[in-house]
Amino acid sequence: GHRAGPAPAAGAATNLVIHDGRLQSGYARFDPRAYLQNNYVPPRADFSSEECVVPWKLRCLAETFASGEICGRTLIDVGSGPTIYQLLSACDHFEEIVATDFLEVNREELRRWVRGEPGAFDWSPFIRHVCKIEGRG
Repeated sequence: GHRAGPAPAAGAATNLVIHDGRLQSGYARFDPRAYLQNNYVPPRADFSSEECVVPWKLRCLAETFASGEICGRTLIDVGSGPTIYQLLSACDHFEEIVATDFLEVNREELRRWVRGEPGAFDWSPFIRHVCKIEGRG
């Protein structure tokens, strides 16, 4: 295993020890398609209701990036999972955006979308909603 973080202060709890085998086996069965279907299609992705979690997240992200305080050359999204919604409002504020994830299945899901492969998750409703929030149509 690997020790995470600096040595604990006197009387502090022992550092978390991550055993690589357990960590990997815990994620071995992760299904990005099931995750996307469960979390990023209606009813959770109901764009007609601003009270639903997905439109709320998109609005918060749009407001955050619109402030202009978060910008630069490269944005690195650590732990992207199989999703891109969290990066949409950042596009105009960074020259380059890097999505990363621990799981190959999530990285492959992102590559399918980038390549425009048939069957890739359809992010176009999210893109349209972000454009609407940002006043682009």
